[in-house]
Amino acid sequence: MAVSVSEIISTTLRNRDRMVADNVTAHNGLLRTLEDTGKIKNAGGGRQLDEPLLYNDLATKWYDGFETFSIDTSQEVITNAVYQWKQLGGFSFISGKEEIMNREKWQAVSLAEARIDSLMAGLRNKMGLSLYSLGTGEGGKEIGGLRLLVSDDGLGTVGGIDASVETWWQNNHDVAAGDLGTDILTRMNAMHLACTRGSDQPDLIMADGTFFTSYWESLQENARHTSPKLADAGFRTLEFVGTPVVYDAQCATDLSTGVSGRMYFLNCNNLLLRKAPERYFSTEKSRKIENADYSVTPTWFMGNLTTNARFLQGVIGNTGA
Repeated sequence: MAVSVSEIISTTLRNRDRMVADNVTAHNGLLRTLEDTGKIKNAGGGRQLDEPLLYNDLATKWYDGFETFSIDTSQEVITNAVYQWKQLGGFSFISGKEEIMNREKWQAVSLAEARIDSLMAGLRNKMGLSLYSLGTGEGGKEIGGLRLLVSDDGLGTVGGIDASVETWWQNNHDVAAGDLGTDILTRMNAMHLACTRGSDQPDLIMADGTFFTSYWESLQENARHTSPKLADAGFRTLEFVGTPVVYDAQCATDLSTGVSGRMYFLNCNNLLLRKAPERYFSTEKSRKIENADYSVTPTWFMGNLTTNARFLQGVIGNTGA
């Protein structure tokens, strides 16, 4: 019996939309943590993503009896960070010739599985790279990643707010030349404290190979504790004062600035992946391309990475000088 490869692909992906989202999410330590902490959230409608801000210092004071308050209205000028919708698409495809050549069921299923695996790998790689991006890739169409939200100098315009003007919007940063082998623990201690406000403290540290290895080698054998949850999920992990330290090869060298390594201290309570619920790696029906002899099965993502408190995020970098 002849079997349609395109229909197998479409039916498999559409009936298992969650499989696609889980496949992308489970592949990345940051996305996995955001998922586990409930920070992959639906966004409402509208032309943009509005993220209500968490301020470092609110207008508060001690008072006595009937003393009046002078309300500081300066913080009412900016109440939201505004992020733009970003879209990612992927296609599984099959030509008319391939359909004919793979009509037998076992052939059709085998080819469909290969095309689905290829689509998954492409989506994982694109999303994984963009999570650490400046948001300038492909003409600014990609999501704004950690190099934007948690910048090397603490500055930049994030969510429509210029941190060089609004200094409270700067993130913590320590990007300088240094011998990571002897300096890594001192720098990590300082950054963890800088990102801590009472019980608000980093709950995830993402590191490239340079920093992960330096931290790993600084530990005594009996102190090399791992994060069981993330380790069981297949990630290379350690722990630092109870915070998972996760290796990610895509958290890599930035050749344009010369920074040869990064380690991000993240408070995931204030870092979110906002998504359109109907476009979270959702798959549509297979469609025949007009005036051509092939079919495609599209999968879509629409959303962006956001933060409402840059002062709770931090980055350590090394110029390698």
